[in-house]
Amino acid sequence: MKQLIILLGLLFISSSFSNAQADCAENPPDGLAPIAAYSLFQGNFKDGDFAFALKYGRWFVCNNIESVEGVSSYRLDRQYDRMITIYGELGRESDDESLRKAYVDTALTLYSDQLELFGDDPDERFDIILKRGRFYQTNYDIIEGGLQKAYQDYVTLFEMDPERALNLGDGYYLRQALNNFVRNDDTDGAQALIDAVKPYAEGEMLDYIEEEQQDLLGSPEERITYFEAIVEENPEDVNAWNELADAYESTGDREKRKEVLLKLNELDPTYDITIELAELAESDANYRTADQYLKEALELTDDNEERIELYLRIADANISMDNFSAAKGFVHEALSINPNSGNALIKMATVYGSAVTNCVDSGDRNLQAEDKVVFWLVIDYLNKAKRVDPSVANSVDRQFSTYEEVTPNSEDKFFTLDLKNGDSITIDGSLMSCYSFINETTTVR
Repeated sequence: MKQLIILLGLLFISSSFSNAQADCAENPPDGLAPIAAYSLFQGNFKDGDFAFALKYGRWFVCNNIESVEGVSSYRLDRQYDRMITIYGELGRESDDESLRKAYVDTALTLYSDQLELFGDDPDERFDIILKRGRFYQTNYDIIEGGLQKAYQDYVTLFEMDPERALNLGDGYYLRQALNNFVRNDDTDGAQALIDAVKPYAEGEMLDYIEEEQQDLLGSPEERITYFEAIVEENPEDVNAWNELADAYESTGDREKRKEVLLKLNELDPTYDITIELAELAESDANYRTADQYLKEALELTDDNEERIELYLRIADANISMDNFSAAKGFVHEALSINPNSGNALIKMATVYGSAVTNCVDSGDRNLQAEDKVVFWLVIDYLNKAKRVDPSVANSVDRQFSTYEEVTPNSEDKFFTLDLKNGDSITIDGSLMSCYSFINETTTVR
């Protein structure tokens, strides 16, 4: 009897969705009400009596019953899942190979129907393809080309949502898909998959991807040859340019890597790329270019800590170009984000100390009492940095003696500058024209 029920179920359910409705009975089996038929279906399914569950379950999917009065938890997509499970389990229990194949084919038809009914929602489509891929893999011995179909479904998942697919099963599906490409010597397919997932990988998964890529493409020189051909054919392939940048770094070819980074900055500017370009410019003492890239990086981050660091690096570039007023302005930008940034306060001290050196050198003269006054202000900033940010205390302590040794002595204060301890003095153009940008007050000590 069960065998007859199963065969009848197959006859009804293995037709495609477009034809199934015409073959379906109008009412549930045995003249039952839908709620009663659903109760028998659900109960037999939970008990593992799949043959009798099939009798009632096929009516719901055959007619695409979207709701059952009195059953608020009813969902049609779940019934499809249950029916696929039924056909899969009955197939595993069968010793008849032709019958088992019929079960499997019917389950695959239901997967196709699921995609047609529910596949417009990206998450639903992803889930259905994932389950179908596993079904192909589990039943590969009865499905022609089953393993390849499974791997293709896994690849499709990465095309749909690479980040979500990467995190499935701790990378199991990535390994399955990637290993299949490697076994088939499909370098292009493997590289396309790597390009899709690499931006989302980290830790051990990133190590695995890079190892696979190394095995796939060989030495850095071979990678260069491979990716140069790709960018020649498609100059806007950002992933290929990124791989070229990594390969040139491996060979130590600084100039070639710089060329690639410039291209990437044109195609797809990122914070990391602009920072590296700035560092390359700094290493060549090209501070104007470094300043340009650091300012670009400011537009590519909303992280306050990164922005503070950028403002201080831009200040350094301007110090190197003797643009002390501009350097002061960028330090103020950093302090506007965090007034208690010890590093920013130390940088202001550096701006003023460097201005003194420049003022003396540009005048081709010795350090004068008016210059020394600026170092009181430098020490003010160092003291404040140490007070508000204990993490910079050691850095401040290493600088104190350098500046204290060149502050005004008694002769400078009383005879040259006519000052006494406790007086306030403004450091501006009245002191010397090269200090006009400072315009701050300090205390004589």
